Amino acid sequence: MKANTSLLKLGSNLCPFSRLSDRFVTAGYCRGYKFEKQLELLAGVKGISGTGYGWPGAIKTGAALRRSMDKHGLKLVTLDVDIYTDARFKLGSLTNPDPKIRRAAIARVKAALDAAEEAGSPDINLWPGHDGFDYFFQGHYTDAWKWMAEGISAAADYNPRVPISIEYKCKEPRANTYLANAGKALWLVSKIARPQVGITLDVGHSLAALENPAECAALALSEGRLQQIHVNDNYRDWDHDMIPGAVNVWDFIEFFYWTRKLGYRGWYCIDSFPYREDGTQALQRASQVCHTCWNVAGELIAANIEPLLRNRGHLEIMRRLWNRFAS
Repeated sequence: MKANTSLLKLGSNLCPFSRLSDRFVTAGYCRGYKFEKQLELLAGVKGISGTGYGWPGAIKTGAALRRSMDKHGLKLVTLDVDIYTDARFKLGSLTNPDPKIRRAAIARVKAALDAAEEAGSPDINLWPGHDGFDYFFQGHYTDAWKWMAEGISAAADYNPRVPISIEYKCKEPRANTYLANAGKALWLVSKIARPQVGITLDVGHSLAALENPAECAALALSEGRLQQIHVNDNYRDWDHDMIPGAVNVWDFIEFFYWTRKLGYRGWYCIDSFPYREDGTQALQRASQVCHTCWNVAGELIAANIEPLLRNRGHLEIMRRLWNRFAS
């Protein structure tokens, strides 16, 4: 595959300008702004040119959403299908034992596909956060995986013009989620067998699943199934949604190397929750990290480290990287 030599397409969620509440501080850690102000603030962050939007939301049509994006000079990165904040999905959305709730979840996915097409979104993001289990003998594994494949297939067939990107995560809000790792996500995509269905690789989710994000990206790209990337960081024990590169610097450099080398053309979307930091500063640091990693990846590609990779030259690559940052 040809290396990606284009500019970095970097977006962000709008969480840094939201109230950011959790179960401890339910009123929120931050002031929070209305949607249009959030877009205005995001547009002022250097190096970020797009954002996603949760669907359904306060804006009711794709056309209206497109107008808001255009007004602030931002691109729409994705529509994120909300099948996880509604209590009726607490026992699962696509895998809920109640067929009426499964149909409601699929209907929401279909509505998001239509809105995405109208808004000009490159895809929709689908995270089945409640589809999993907390206790032994709580989940009917064969039924659950069958229903998930059938539901996504039905949505994909409804509007094949808009790609569907499936996001995996090992835990939270359930103790165990069915789509727990890259292998399961890629298996599901293979089972669905629709060309417009791929996966979202959230680096923080990959780290929490004790994966190597670069390896997972390489596998997904080799199958032509890496549709979307989220960047954030953690200590590999939980999805802390920290600023990318705050903990795992080398993971990010290797990740950007492989995604750029293998020609990934989609968005990298910052998915961080700066509960105790200033939102603008947190995003500026995240942007700096991503652009730096992108540039370092380009330098490694230009230096043709492929022979070193194929001949156990990792220590020489390490030397070059340390020299680069020491200079």
